[in-house]
Amino acid sequence: MKKSSSPHVLGNIINISYPLVVAISFSYVCNRLHVSTGLRGLSAVLESIITFSSIVIGFYTAMYGILLTLSKTQLMIEFRKRRIDRIFKFQLYDSLITSFLVLIVSIILQVIKHYPGKIANYIFIFWIFLIGYFVATTYRSISLLLKIFFAHEVDLPIDHTKSSEEKQAQIKRIKSKNG
Repeated sequence: MKKSSSPHVLGNIINISYPLVVAISFSYVCNRLHVSTGLRGLSAVLESIITFSSIVIGFYTAMYGILLTLSKTQLMIEFRKRRIDRIFKFQLYDSLITSFLVLIVSIILQVIKHYPGKIANYIFIFWIFLIGYFVATTYRSISLLLKIFFAHEVDLPIDHTKSSEEKQAQIKRIKSKNG
């Protein structure tokens, strides 16, 4: 009997959609609190966001380099066997692109906030949404990367396939016992 893959599909849907839910919720709360470009301390917040997103981009760059060296490990082989690699790549690209967008929009917002108007308000609303999305995707990616780096070979499923050398040795042992 074939196992149902619906728990994996549901898990993937939740995993992919929860940053969107966080972003919408964050936008809603900021809207209810009437947060706008006139917020006192916005310059300091923008500077902090620019610094933090730059650090996150640097962290991703370093971790992606390390991931390349892990491509032939048992964990990554299991990822490919179970076809997890596609969603994994999506999550990493999603978080990296979001980090760059937050950085760019934050820089733009530093200038635009001095010129109030509809465009400044739209960019600010988009920025608020991006910050919520950024926080969720950053958490998702960093926790995923940390799980990969701290995964122990013991925790991985055991591969029961034997190499041709192991099969040859087993045949020899069987023949010598029966011989």
